[in-house]
Amino acid sequence: MNKLTRGETHFLLYKIHSLTGIVPIGVFLFFHLAFNSLRTVGVRQYQFGIDLINNTPFLLLIEIGFIYVPLLFHSFMGFYIAYKGKSNVLRYGYPRNGLYTLQRISGAIVFVFLIYHMGTTVVPKMFYGKHAFEAAPFLIDIMNQQFGAWEGRIYYLIGILSATFHFANGLWGFCVSWGILVGKRAQQNAGWLFFLVGLALAFLGLATVWEFSLHPESVTPSISG
Repeated sequence: MNKLTRGETHFLLYKIHSLTGIVPIGVFLFFHLAFNSLRTVGVRQYQFGIDLINNTPFLLLIEIGFIYVPLLFHSFMGFYIAYKGKSNVLRYGYPRNGLYTLQRISGAIVFVFLIYHMGTTVVPKMFYGKHAFEAAPFLIDIMNQQFGAWEGRIYYLIGILSATFHFANGLWGFCVSWGILVGKRAQQNAGWLFFLVGLALAFLGLATVWEFSLHPESVTPSISG
């Protein structure tokens, strides 16, 4: 088997970076926002969902293999692309030039936001050993505290809008780079479609923040240990 050239290796890494942005990261974002929107239905429904996730067998291994590892690769590869890329948005004011720049900026914002989000939820949950049915009351109380302050609402507002834009715009880039969208009209129509997808996901996220902010409720474990 012939060894890949440097150019072929870069091309392969770029393709994997593009793919991981959709599967599994994009899929996870979609289900994560949809799942969290259960809070708008009721705190008990939301608690049931958390219980279901935190009682999944081999949860940590699943999270590492399908979320954390792809996310780290996608993030660091994204920073590499931003470092190597040359922005000409000021010289050429085409919409796609601006969107390319925003894609790089939003990716960096999402990375910082994820550190904050996981550092205030996942890390404390693991540190204090809140697993199985103890996880939901613990996490819900954390979210109530965060959304009880305007700083927390702003952090999540910025994080959600950045993540949904990054996904929707990245979905368009993925379809173009993988040859799924061919032709100017198809690309324009897909651009509007993916804009609506991003808008819908942003709505789910912001509706969840709104519900937590206006109606904070604590819960007790569904089943006592």
